[in-house]
Amino acid sequence: MDRYVIASLVSLLPLLFTAPVAEAQSTGAVTGRVTDAETGRPLPGVNIVVGEAEDGGPRGTSTGPEGRFTLKSLASGTYTVQARFVGYAPRSREVTVPAGGTVRVRFALSPRTVGLETVEVTARRQAREAAEKIREAQIQEANPRDAGELMRKIPGTSAVRRGPVGLDPVVRGLRETQVGVYVDGMRTFPAGPARMDSPLSHTGPSTMQSVEVAKGPYALTWGGGQLSAIRVETNGLFNVPRGEVLSGQVQSGYDSNFDAYDVTGTANGRHGDVAYRVDGAYRQGDAYQSGDGTTVPAQFLNRELRAKVGYTLGPNQRLTAGGGYQRQDDVYYPGRLLNAEFFKSGRGRLGYEYTSGQGLVRSVEAKAYGYQTLHAMNNEGKVTFASEDFPGPPLRVSVRSDITTVGGRVATELVPSPDLRLTLGADGYRAVRDADRPFRVVMNGEPVVPPFYESDQIWPGVTIADVGVFAQATRLLGPVEATGTVRADRVWAGADEQQVTDVYLDIAEPGDGSLDADALNQRELNVSGALMVTAPLSEAWSLSVGGGTAVRTASALERFADRFPANKSQTSAEFIGNPRLEPERSWQADLEVQARYDRVSFKASGFARHLSNYITLEDAPDVEPMLPLPIFAEGPFRYANGAATFYGGETSASVAVLPALTASVTGSYLWGKNLETDQPALGVAPLRGDLGLRYEPRQGRFYVEGTLSAAAEQDRVASVLGETTTDGSITLDLKGGVEVGRGVSLEGGVTNLTDANYINHLNAKNPYFGTSIPEPGRVFFVGATYMF
Repeated sequence: MDRYVIASLVSLLPLLFTAPVAEAQSTGAVTGRVTDAETGRPLPGVNIVVGEAEDGGPRGTSTGPEGRFTLKSLASGTYTVQARFVGYAPRSREVTVPAGGTVRVRFALSPRTVGLETVEVTARRQAREAAEKIREAQIQEANPRDAGELMRKIPGTSAVRRGPVGLDPVVRGLRETQVGVYVDGMRTFPAGPARMDSPLSHTGPSTMQSVEVAKGPYALTWGGGQLSAIRVETNGLFNVPRGEVLSGQVQSGYDSNFDAYDVTGTANGRHGDVAYRVDGAYRQGDAYQSGDGTTVPAQFLNRELRAKVGYTLGPNQRLTAGGGYQRQDDVYYPGRLLNAEFFKSGRGRLGYEYTSGQGLVRSVEAKAYGYQTLHAMNNEGKVTFASEDFPGPPLRVSVRSDITTVGGRVATELVPSPDLRLTLGADGYRAVRDADRPFRVVMNGEPVVPPFYESDQIWPGVTIADVGVFAQATRLLGPVEATGTVRADRVWAGADEQQVTDVYLDIAEPGDGSLDADALNQRELNVSGALMVTAPLSEAWSLSVGGGTAVRTASALERFADRFPANKSQTSAEFIGNPRLEPERSWQADLEVQARYDRVSFKASGFARHLSNYITLEDAPDVEPMLPLPIFAEGPFRYANGAATFYGGETSASVAVLPALTASVTGSYLWGKNLETDQPALGVAPLRGDLGLRYEPRQGRFYVEGTLSAAAEQDRVASVLGETTTDGSITLDLKGGVEVGRGVSLEGGVTNLTDANYINHLNAKNPYFGTSIPEPGRVFFVGATYMF
């Protein structure tokens, strides 16, 4: 009997072995890894869904501690593989699984707090910079006419509207040159003395790959002379696969209220070791109506062309070169005394990069750049040009200004041990400015120089240069990550003594004395530092604590303005520069708590800041006004040092209500006081919050989103500087997009659906009528994109 049993078992052995082999030969597998697109770190716990394209039947798994996943025993065929993780934008790939084979897929997920106009707002996971970032896809969804509009999508940041474009960024109450702006590593300044153009206004949103905001003294490796910073990276060169000689996209859109339309295009490619990219844009707009039907002059015309080329020297080395030209014409500014006749901006840069994944030296970066912006404005279209509303003879006023900046940067990253990373480097820039203001009164039909007018000079050939060195160390102490940065800057600021008027030397010095010409040239040695520590509280929760100090040197306007309007006040008056201003110093402390669960993410942050030598304004009773105009009812004023205190915070949360439905909420609060005037600081944004709901199916081929935004009344105002209260507001925005196929996608929506009449508290005032510029009423917009 045993003999027959044994024989039967032996006869079954081939079946036992061949059956699984036959099954394996008819099925395949999908394996891969998921990482954070920003940091490159693996993401555990990511949901991986594999659905067959023909019947949609899904199978799923999740990534392990190293971000890896495997799905076996998949019938051969075509599948859609999707990676989804709360707080990150989903990504999907279509793959073909062969019988008996394995397909490898890699996903790099971009963090996102869903909502806020679908603009991705993310807390940078690395402690070293404590920044927030908006990425390319979310920039396109936001439909901005101007890069400054993006700043209003980030909790704790906003922007000043003076016209249709050129919105000037504000970060936690810091404004103008307190906020350093970098575009592809270039320190960028506006050309207009009154900041008609912002540092962001000469880079079109369509060319931006990311916008990153550092909300304090944590951007010391970006550059010097700022208390916070914004970094813009334009579209990359080497994202195109080798051999793809031509690809790109064409995009067009229309906004109803502005009667604005735009056309943008991109072409890029890569052949062998050479890569290139060309971007172009055309934008045009007209006046808009506020919610109560008021027509606001807002015409603008913008054209730009940019190009980049790169060459791969070897596996780890690249050379890049780029340049661009932008021209804006006939830009109306209801929040300024004049309108812009034109802006002309040209720039170029050269760069070298070395990267290595091993050894002591992990990277070396070097770049040099230069740019020039020319600017002209006049009072054509204003009441002073020819209007019954102006009590006096017609005027002919113009301003001509320019800025030429050259600079560079070199840095290296070293990894002497697995738990220590060092960054060492140096950077610098030299900015040369000039500006004058021809002023004429029309008498008997002819423009003549009035007898009271002393000089056309706004500032006398100003040069400001900054050269700095920095060192940063990031150390892992078990689960705790600590990053410390120190920076030293040598600053030179001066003016052309041949252009300085005796009148300016008399009035720039407070009191009865006269300023010595040697006092125009000042030297500073400024030292800054910051420390940020991040520690896990549990598997889901983390705590970050930071603090530091940073220094900002006084701007050209603050040093050398000769009775010219200022941005530090909403009063139409004349303001006098002070070349002996001490640099502002910020002392700031930050606290942030962050949590991330499978379906929920949460973040809350708070800060406190003290500004010593805060640059503010004081009365100048010893100075006679240059232009005795009715609109200059107050002043003149002089720039002076004082002190100020700010504190506030932001919070955000998102919840995956359903696999395709995510709800989000954000809020921000700011308090500030000018200790010199014993009043609230100028331009403190009111309490505000946003509630968003976004529906995006797993395939990610279309989305629909709604955002409800609310701002409280702001009655804490700097009345001594002409600031007035603003009412609270509630607005509702809707938008959506769909991938039609064959590279075509459509977007559309409506902002301010209820046509609410409201004013952003930071907006400038009309200097002739003293009313703040209202925001646009209801705006319908549509857009189409074709990718090839």
